[in-house]
Amino acid sequence: MFPSTGTVGAAALVRQLGSWKPDGPRPAYLALAEALRLLVLDGRVPVGTALPSERALAAHLEVSRTTVTTAYAELRDSGHLQSRQGARSVLSLPHAVPAEPADTGPEADLIRLNIAAPSAPDQIVHDGYRHALECAPPYLAGIGLYPGGVLALREAIARRYTDRGLPTSSEQVLVTSGAQHALRVVLDTLVHPGDRVVIEQPTHHGTILALRRHNARPVAVGLHPEHGWDLDQLEAVVKQQNPQIIFTIPDFHNPTGLLLDEAGRRRLGEISARYRVPVVVDETMSELALDVPAPPPVASFAPRGARIITLGSASKTIWAGLRVGWIRTETSPDSLTAARYDMDLAGAVFEQLAAGYALDHLADFLPGRLDSLRAARAVARDAVAEHQPGATISPGVGGLCLWVTLPRPVGTATAAAAAGLGVRIAAGSAFGVDGALERNIRIPYSLPPDQLSQAIELVGTAYRRATGGATMPDLEGQLVV
Repeated sequence: MFPSTGTVGAAALVRQLGSWKPDGPRPAYLALAEALRLLVLDGRVPVGTALPSERALAAHLEVSRTTVTTAYAELRDSGHLQSRQGARSVLSLPHAVPAEPADTGPEADLIRLNIAAPSAPDQIVHDGYRHALECAPPYLAGIGLYPGGVLALREAIARRYTDRGLPTSSEQVLVTSGAQHALRVVLDTLVHPGDRVVIEQPTHHGTILALRRHNARPVAVGLHPEHGWDLDQLEAVVKQQNPQIIFTIPDFHNPTGLLLDEAGRRRLGEISARYRVPVVVDETMSELALDVPAPPPVASFAPRGARIITLGSASKTIWAGLRVGWIRTETSPDSLTAARYDMDLAGAVFEQLAAGYALDHLADFLPGRLDSLRAARAVARDAVAEHQPGATISPGVGGLCLWVTLPRPVGTATAAAAAGLGVRIAAGSAFGVDGALERNIRIPYSLPPDQLSQAIELVGTAYRRATGGATMPDLEGQLVV
């Protein structure tokens, strides 16, 4: 039995579910079960959360109690819900730890279209670990704990920033176990439970999860799917809400792929200085320029008085398996380093040495990776046009994802139906606050082209199932590329 990690009320759960009801002959209980299963698989409702009673959920959903009872039974049969006499049913996963290196658990046969991460550049990773072994002897003589990060990696990160137009020294860099870990370190240092944090909507799903776990209050500012950032609106929200931090993804934004221009970066710095609010910049995608290069980092445009904290990661550029990220600050990140030490002492030495080698050799593999991503993106765009007519795509210029707007607000139902067809995909609501963005789905193009095309075809079938078999309207010419 999974221990309860909290409860979710019926009203809150209904907001998370979004538009889950099928329009056609598909049983309502099955659609509800798949929508609930998707919530736990996407992490929008944590494993161990106690669900509301069948009676309460049925009342809020305006369905029969039998529908909810049968949906709960379906989840118990699949291993996604555990119950015991006298206690509320608790969400679970069939297998807490999947098999490795190949996943042979319940997700083994699914196409993982919900993951935006490339496979490793084999030769560079191999050479990086060989380099780490060669450099190992001096490190082996010590205890192997470097809370700020191994100096060789911090120097490599500093060189990358300097090359991109932001002079940086190793003393300004704190190494973390990925960008998500970096965000948690920043939240632990700067944000208290109940503090407001301004975010874009949509934004990276992991950011929303981190804010929820920290009990911070996300304040969403809408990001236009074509034009991007409305910085006048952002400034108005900052002025009204007095947030503790602003979180932004200006480089090939996840999930839209949009890019903030130099004027926008300068404006962000001005807002930070004027309202004395730190701006936390996620640069995880900054190297993945497919159409136009990214401008220099936001911190390079910051005026006196601005506070810009920059997060980076090797996960999207090199390989997520390295689990290496970083934080760059204007001065020495002492308070952040202390928070990181309290959290997990330090990162793994060999991975840091391998990551530093890879960062110094980006030119050896990154151009080829970008060419592959451009080709995969073209395949994805063509497949969306063929199998999801009437959908539109945000005109992103880099990154790893297409942000697709469906003709009807059935993103969650489409994702649930896609799971039944063998494709795991993230609904748009995973990237927004309180069930917003139901007309959207995110499609990463980091899979092999054949598998990518097949997956998008199945998602098109899922959309038609979610809308009761209706054909998408013919909106020729509205596909944004």
